[in-house]
Amino acid sequence: MEGRENEISNNSYPKNHLWGVDAVEKHHLWNVKFLNTKSTRIPNFLESYLNQFFFRGSPGVKIELTALRASRRSDLIYSVCGPLSLACLYPNKLVSWTFRNPISKAIIPKLAHLAYRESNLSSNAGFLCLTPSTESNFERFAPSKFIPWCVDTEMFQPSINKSSSKPYFFASGKTERDYNTFVEAARNVQAKFRIIGPNSLKPPSIPSNVTWIETSTNPPDSAVNYKTLVKWYNEAIAVCIPLNGDANDTCGYTNMLEAMAMSKPVLMTDSGCLHVNPQKEKFGYLLRRKDPVDWSEKMNLILSNQEFSKSLGENGRKVALKDFNIQTFNKNLISFIKVLLR
Repeated sequence: MEGRENEISNNSYPKNHLWGVDAVEKHHLWNVKFLNTKSTRIPNFLESYLNQFFFRGSPGVKIELTALRASRRSDLIYSVCGPLSLACLYPNKLVSWTFRNPISKAIIPKLAHLAYRESNLSSNAGFLCLTPSTESNFERFAPSKFIPWCVDTEMFQPSINKSSSKPYFFASGKTERDYNTFVEAARNVQAKFRIIGPNSLKPPSIPSNVTWIETSTNPPDSAVNYKTLVKWYNEAIAVCIPLNGDANDTCGYTNMLEAMAMSKPVLMTDSGCLHVNPQKEKFGYLLRRKDPVDWSEKMNLILSNQEFSKSLGENGRKVALKDFNIQTFNKNLISFIKVLLR
């Protein structure tokens, strides 16, 4: 979040990426200080070395040392970037977000992923969990609370103005995306496609009905600003989220919520860990992993019935407003922090 504050306050970056810190700051029961890593100065070569060999699986040595220093004068430290490796040095003071189950011991190299060592996890004051499965897996270490993610429904809302552009199926994102399967399916659909993705995920052959827009990987959104992204969502027939299908990963979650808020049907690879199901909630489809036939069939179904497609989008918007709004997210966050500070 550091460095995005001005963009968020100017409404050029989604407010949900505040992760509730604005609500925490305004609450009358406590005083809040934002931690800034700019005061933690480390030579670049040393920072790279420490991050590579001692802080893998962590947000980095600068954040680690900034939090450690602040722990001396804090009752609680709120980390939106996951567990920290040095939490064991300030027990019962860190509450952090978790996005997937604890990393298996079998794949933890020596001195790496210290943040996910059981002794370190047990030093946390609590965990905020993005899925029910992470809550059930982290609650053995410290008090844990599943809180559904949210979306900025003011920024992401459908436009009543019709675009002059021809509609297309729209896909964006870089993490765990399976664009090979998606592009293969596009060959059997009589429609235009637009994909925003890094060059490393670009299929070797792109058919003429697919437009590929390359994005850098850091920051991932440098290819397009949010004003343009909202415009492209509005122009889309449906939003497609092709994934590799990691059963424990939340990849595509934000993308899905943005599409729902924009009243667009969602077509998404079934990852298995998200608690919301597009098919059960009737705003889209879950598709089989690495199955281009399933993708092409569902996209052709969307194309064949505009009224049905419209109803899927409307249902998604209703679900987003009811269950994934920022106000509910903030309320749940504040309630959990109150419990930890008793």
